[in-house]
Amino acid sequence: MSTAADRDASLGRVLMVAPPDDWLQQGSEWFDAFRPAGVILFRRHLPDRLEAARAAIARLHAWAAAQGRKLLVAADEEGGFVSQVRHLFPVPPSARALAWAAPPAEVRRVTARYAARLRALGLGWSFAPVCDVNDNPRNPVIGVRAFGTAPEQVREHAAAAQAGLHDAGLHSCLKHFPGHGDTDLDSHLTLPVLAHGRERLDRVELVPFRALLAGAPAVMVAHLACPELGDGELPATLSPRVSTELLRRELGFSGVAVTDAMEMEGVAGVFGVGEAAWRALAAGCDLLLYCFALSRVEEARDGLAAALAAGRLSAARLEEAAARVERLAAMARPPAPELPPPAEDARWYKALCGQALRLEAPSAWKRFWQAGEGQTLRLAGWNEEVLLALSQRFEGLGIPTQCAAPELLADYTAPTLAVLAERRPLGASASAALRRLAGGSGPVALANLLTPEVDAPVAAAFPARLQSADRSDLMLDTVVERCLALRHSS
Repeated sequence: MSTAADRDASLGRVLMVAPPDDWLQQGSEWFDAFRPAGVILFRRHLPDRLEAARAAIARLHAWAAAQGRKLLVAADEEGGFVSQVRHLFPVPPSARALAWAAPPAEVRRVTARYAARLRALGLGWSFAPVCDVNDNPRNPVIGVRAFGTAPEQVREHAAAAQAGLHDAGLHSCLKHFPGHGDTDLDSHLTLPVLAHGRERLDRVELVPFRALLAGAPAVMVAHLACPELGDGELPATLSPRVSTELLRRELGFSGVAVTDAMEMEGVAGVFGVGEAAWRALAAGCDLLLYCFALSRVEEARDGLAAALAAGRLSAARLEEAAARVERLAAMARPPAPELPPPAEDARWYKALCGQALRLEAPSAWKRFWQAGEGQTLRLAGWNEEVLLALSQRFEGLGIPTQCAAPELLADYTAPTLAVLAERRPLGASASAALRRLAGGSGPVALANLLTPEVDAPVAAAFPARLQSADRSDLMLDTVVERCLALRHSS
């Protein structure tokens, strides 16, 4: 007779969980309780020193080995601001900045070097590349995480990134199927709708996925409704029409289908944790991802057990999913050896930042600096962390600065650099504040660091403009250096 412990161990085969925030001060009890197929790590889980982080991840592998199995250890490592390890070693620019800076062949080399460093840390799986075609400028969640706004551009660069991950021995994961680019809602907060029919999906959203699926060990399914594909307003993660009929039967995918985080409101807010868990498995997903409280994982496990007992979820479907996950774990490579000093990567990534930076109207930038000669530079924006980082860089070069929200600076006559560093598009009040700032009496310039497609009419109101598609430390260094080079140009 099977015991509750046997049941829980069986269900753990389709779960990927995040450790408790204080897991390094705990023993393995939480791990033993869930016996997950995989663990996802975030910045909050990793020590500040590289060797300590390596030792921490090695502990996870040792716990699994003691149970006679291999563990999938994953992280969201897209580059740019979507990285969990930037406190440990240099991180490449965002996907968009890479696409601006380099041809696919170099993207492959960059990704392979970075992936090898991730593997040396002890990771075996990166939830990348992003295959979304970000052709909606009001998209609040993808933006510069996508390689571009055109299907072929995304296909070429995502294929290069996927190949680079595989070159280094890391599993890849195509996301977010069937395409999160043309949405204007955030699935972390609600359920977006991809309202297109098959003709449009085949022409745009599915182009990168169709090209890369044959070589993909895993795909991440999104929490977004695709009513034109059937199943009404069901999220794709819970839709057999998307996760089985489209992904597997039509497109022929045979790897692991992992869900986006199951706590996200795009799915949990619709059905609740327990019901969403069994529905995702029944629809065709294989691995359920939980990124926050382990109490949610317990709810999901109870929901799966109840669905099995009631016949809503078949034991055969559970076994099929678990077998796929176990095959993926069996293919994981051991940690890579030590790599060259991180400074070499930093120089490479810094050069890419320089190639990605798009600075418009150099003569207007020169006039901006000349008009403000000897005055305090005002940095206007809403991201205090980025404003402070830029302020420190300018002041280190002898330029005094003050930081403030744009709403407070419309009447100032001192030179003002507006800085956009938010992931989400501007709201109406923020757009209006920037327009007032651009129309003021003082010299103004705009540094758009993260939303290149957003609010083009607002950007056009500034005579001097730049776009970077990245706000990393290396890119901020590059922005300041390029601006000041124009100040002293002839």
